[in-house]
Amino acid sequence: SSEGSSRRTKKTNHRKGLCCPCCPTVVRRGPWQCLAGTIMGGNENLPNSMRVGNMIMVLPSCVSRWGFGIMGPHWFGPVACLLLLTIATIHFAPKAYHHIGPISGIICLLFYIHGVVSLCIVTCSDPGVVKSGTTGAGVGGRDGGYAGLPRVDVSAGRGWRYCDLCSVYQPPDAVHCPECNVCVEGYDHHCPWMGTCIGKKNFTSFMVFNLTWLFYLLYAIIWVTFVGRTFYGTGAMMEDSDSSGDE
Repeated sequence: SSEGSSRRTKKTNHRKGLCCPCCPTVVRRGPWQCLAGTIMGGNENLPNSMRVGNMIMVLPSCVSRWGFGIMGPHWFGPVACLLLLTIATIHFAPKAYHHIGPISGIICLLFYIHGVVSLCIVTCSDPGVVKSGTTGAGVGGRDGGYAGLPRVDVSAGRGWRYCDLCSVYQPPDAVHCPECNVCVEGYDHHCPWMGTCIGKKNFTSFMVFNLTWLFYLLYAIIWVTFVGRTFYGTGAMMEDSDSSGDE
């Protein structure tokens, strides 16, 4: 029926990571995929070698060498994080510089730079996408699988599984992500704020980013807004000078 086909279409769009059919192309596909499609003469001409599920390899050569240059479907999450960091720095850095001192302003800038760099590393790094054909003959004698690996991992309590969606063998700690449409080794969760999955290869940088913005927030609220401005700010120094002058 038409109702059943529309439901299947909506389900397929959700699994592909699209917002909705009425959204503009730049929202549904993301700016990087639109740019890559424009260079290649349209998104339909985008080679399969640049696609991994719903993820796109912006820099395929860098991905194969260093695991950097691949992005997930939710591009708006990292953009929102970048805007929040930028707005916070525009607000707190000048206040720290003028009211407390140049060192406090420089610390705000260092927090901002470290946060942006760690955000880019998480967003553009391979989370641990499981690929076939990496070690020759595979489990059960199939080509394109994983050689020399046991069927059961005792420590994990479960063995390797074959994913029909990705056509690869999943390691014991791998999970198929329906948003990115790939199997991720060491899968923790899919983070829309980072725009990609958090897995074995980008979990450390993800924790670094979280600690960076958390300490930046505490520093801005506790030191820049209250403690530093009250005890070490220029306003406190002017009040002390005024009181000594009255005496």
